[in-house]
Amino acid sequence: MWGAGGCSRWVCLVVALLGCSFAPVGAVLSARTPARTSQGTITSTTPRRGGNPAAAKIANPVPASAASIAAGRAGYQRLCARCHGVSGKGDGGGAGAGGQPADLTDEAWDFGASDGEIFSAIREGTSADMESFGERLSEPEMWNLVNFIRSIGPR
Repeated sequence: MWGAGGCSRWVCLVVALLGCSFAPVGAVLSARTPARTSQGTITSTTPRRGGNPAAAKIANPVPASAASIAAGRAGYQRLCARCHGVSGKGDGGGAGAGGQPADLTDEAWDFGASDGEIFSAIREGTSADMESFGERLSEPEMWNLVNFIRSIGPR
């Protein structure tokens, strides 16, 4: 009945089904623990739902000049608009893991609203959808993104 390898397929199916049934538990636990970076590590500045005081202390070394905001806009259009939408409202539709991209123009910032917390979310990522850009962008490029996001977000 089981055949060669048949048992292992059934075990995999059962494990997969059980894993799905525990998804709500995982969601509750993830709200209490910091997000993992795309490399799976947790640092003192790893984004956390509700904000991260250590990340909030990181000062933005790049002044929010017109040049910085323009550079951030270019980076945003290239890397972020697919998911967050052209105007940052979270309506880009590009989230591959099924999550809802953050609306960067509203008052609710899930991982904190300070420049340092936004920088950490960009650098370290927050989920399977919001990946880490720390290895693809330089720190000044990430700070330019922070300055652009600030220019379209709540004041």
